[in-house]
Amino acid sequence: MIRKQELEALDSVFLALMCKKMSQDESAAQDAREQARKFKEEWIHLTEPAVPPGSEKELNQVKKQLDDLRARMVDFLLPYIQASFAPRS
Repeated sequence: MIRKQELEALDSVFLALMCKKMSQDESAAQDAREQARKFKEEWIHLTEPAVPPGSEKELNQVKKQLDDLRARMVDFLLPYIQASFAPRS
């Protein structure tokens, strides 16, 4: 079984890719697909801003937002990933 600590150890790019994959999974519930898409879009917005952070304070704020996003993505993805690796009867 995948543990939360294992997901937390992943770089945010991998979490964003998992969200992208989930957002495209037709077998996933529509609300889960939509939430996954929103997480992916938020990650893109934070990592590829139209205007890069202009100061160390702004950079630290972006890092804090990215850490928060990572934590939310982990909490969101964990039950789906655990279910996909659960033994089937």
